[in-house]
Amino acid sequence: MSMKKAIKFTLLLSIAICIQLFFIAPIAKAEQKKYMDNEVNISKKDLIILLEKLSGNLGSDIADIGNYANADEEYIKSSAEKLKGLNIIDEHVSFANLYESPKKEEVYYLLARYIGIEAAKGKTAFIDDEKLQSWSRGYIKELENLGVIEGKDKNFEPDKVLNRGELRNVIKELFLTVINNSQNFRVDENNKSKAFIVVNTNDAVIENIKIHNPILINQKASNGKLRIINSDISKIYIAAGSQNFEVQLSNSKLQSAKSLGKNITYTSLGSDGKVVPLPNPEEYKPEGRKPVKKIIKGSRSHSSSGSYFGNNSQKENKSQSDKETEEKATPQDKDIVKPEEKTGTGKITENKKTQSEVPPKVNEVAHNEGDKNSVWENLSEDFIVLNEHLYADKTLKYKAAHGVNLEDKALIGLKLSGENNGVKLNVKWEGDSLQQVKNSQKGEYRLAVSSLEDLVINDKNYGKVKFIVKIIIE
Repeated sequence: MSMKKAIKFTLLLSIAICIQLFFIAPIAKAEQKKYMDNEVNISKKDLIILLEKLSGNLGSDIADIGNYANADEEYIKSSAEKLKGLNIIDEHVSFANLYESPKKEEVYYLLARYIGIEAAKGKTAFIDDEKLQSWSRGYIKELENLGVIEGKDKNFEPDKVLNRGELRNVIKELFLTVINNSQNFRVDENNKSKAFIVVNTNDAVIENIKIHNPILINQKASNGKLRIINSDISKIYIAAGSQNFEVQLSNSKLQSAKSLGKNITYTSLGSDGKVVPLPNPEEYKPEGRKPVKKIIKGSRSHSSSGSYFGNNSQKENKSQSDKETEEKATPQDKDIVKPEEKTGTGKITENKKTQSEVPPKVNEVAHNEGDKNSVWENLSEDFIVLNEHLYADKTLKYKAAHGVNLEDKALIGLKLSGENNGVKLNVKWEGDSLQQVKNSQKGEYRLAVSSLEDLVINDKNYGKVKFIVKIIIE
């Protein structure tokens, strides 16, 4: 190569490198963005903005804490009220003064409630655990259990006021990424963070999770699908307001899920390319309680397969459950005639005496003979309400914090097998404890349920059924 050609080649190469650096530099700069406000103390206004950004609003840079673009005072106040309505903000953290600096304990508590985690029992591993308030300790403990934060040999410093730099560190600790647009998110092979992946889009793919990262699916992901490939997921949280969403697993495992959304489905993409439905992990309980399948159509054989919803667990629990029901429904006064005479259809008939015959342990007291007859007469032991709150012990369990909604239409099935016709019937809920249940007061209750239409299962007409439902509000 001549000297002239060599100089020309070198010049062209230099120009090409400069052009490349011109386009690459902005990207690198964006990834390594430095903030000059790290020493500024955060405000509760900052927390509201952070939660809005985590929800997919107000931009994608959740670390850009001081940016209030498109968020005026009215917007922030409205957002705070919305969060109160979702029970994320409660009486423990006041937002009356948006310019007040929150304590570190309040920051973690609010973020934990936003994610939707449940408070764990026991002490944290932090050295200064005794300084934590009782209302925050369980949430911080659960973040420990998930592996998101590490408390061993560390002080939590619950009363500390965080600056923006420290809040950015908290964000990095709790959230691995926020997916706002349709994209493939592939976790780096060297990733050691067990932080949350937040999904705000209805078309996303997550790959290569090997250390059990949890996932939060927000309302903006509704009417869409999340595909998880070659991953092990510890838990998925479905935010309130989310609906019509599919979680599809491909060569992946999901340990459990907690859903506050509606119509959430879980499927598996097999090696043959076929998509098959999976048991709903939102019903999984770590303590080992097996849930009852919500909808079982057809014959008894349909409800007998699969370890997850196996019919055997229902049969094993029947004896204990029925015994418990009898104990709750039987008067303790030996001078009172017991309502335990059964008909051939499994219905209970009462020997009518006085008002004191009404079972005292079902949280119901009949005010007159008419009330007793209408609510507690001819109660069947054969039926049960089937919904997402039903477990194998034949109990409807609710969280007081999430409220209790007794639907006017209910899916009714056979108590022993879970068989039903897949059709919701108009029902009536009765009992003196009805208002307490509707108000989500913690406790154990029994309500009477009457169908206003005939119940037909497998061509057998049971007529208008009436039965007791056990309800626990925790």
